[in-house]
Amino acid sequence: MEKDLWEKKYDVVFVNGEKVEFDKNGLWEEVNCKFSVVPEAIIPQPIRNLLAKQYPEAKPLKIERDSKGYEVKLNNQLEIKFNTNFQIVDIDN
Repeated sequence: MEKDLWEKKYDVVFVNGEKVEFDKNGLWEEVNCKFSVVPEAIIPQPIRNLLAKQYPEAKPLKIERDSKGYEVKLNNQLEIKFNTNFQIVDIDN
């Protein structure tokens, strides 16, 4: 548990080094997989569809979400940012 002046956050680190961060309400904010891929079930369907269509060989290693949207890091070194409507707003490589 991390606590700052306004809120608490929770981090779960698994024995293999993979990590999930939760907000004070128990909703995930970040899933970081070092040795596997982000579970498909937590990736919103519009993002899964786009990844399957445009990057079929790439695997998601990390996903983050906040009030502005989502950011997905793929095993091909691409980082794709989506707004809350699941539209791509930035791609970094």
